[in-house]
Amino acid sequence: MTEILEVETMENGLAFKLRLEIYLRKNAIKVRELSKTPQRFDQYIKDREEIIQSIAGKKSVSEKGMIIYP
Repeated sequence: MTEILEVETMENGLAFKLRLEIYLRKNAIKVRELSKTPQRFDQYIKDREEIIQSIAGKKSVSEKGMIIYP
């Protein structure tokens, strides 16, 4: 069973940073799918994932009961 980190239980500043990185990653993935040069987004997405993992570890992240990462 996967451990889940609930954003609501975190300190406000850290929770904001985590949510921001998750949504930046999701947005980059969507833009990558539409891009003529999708490889340009690979490093950016990887950077977001590293920041997310530095905060959440290997846990899934939920917000208001919904899994938002991965």
